[in-house]
Amino acid sequence: MTDDDKAIAQAIYDILREAYLHVPWTLDQTFYDMCRKDTVYYLASNDQNQMVGFLATTSVMDEIEITNLAVAKAYQNKGVASLLLKQLLTHDGTFFLEVRASNQTARHLYEKYGFNPYFVRQDYYQNPKENAILMKREP
Repeated sequence: MTDDDKAIAQAIYDILREAYLHVPWTLDQTFYDMCRKDTVYYLASNDQNQMVGFLATTSVMDEIEITNLAVAKAYQNKGVASLLLKQLLTHDGTFFLEVRASNQTARHLYEKYGFNPYFVRQDYYQNPKENAILMKREP
């Protein structure tokens, strides 16, 4: 990985720290995830070329899992997450994700783009303990 890749990992981690009460990944985990061959990151930047959001995926054959989607607070509710999802959904396949049961904003966004809940994982999340809603979008 190059210094540019490390800077991208740091920008992603900074967005995670801002967007989440408890950051789900460390900087090292973020960097390692970027290095994986089955992982793709979609990045959104502002007019000053500063990263304002990202969407991370892992692919296995024709199944794509959204592992993370986060937008900097100053850019939330401005269409950045929709832009990232639209870009991802230009690809064929079945898409999966999990979301906190209380995250109504994210759930509505995913439903808007054709994701449907199909399972609840009890007490999946920690800090605070909460259920995960599993959602998928099929072709």
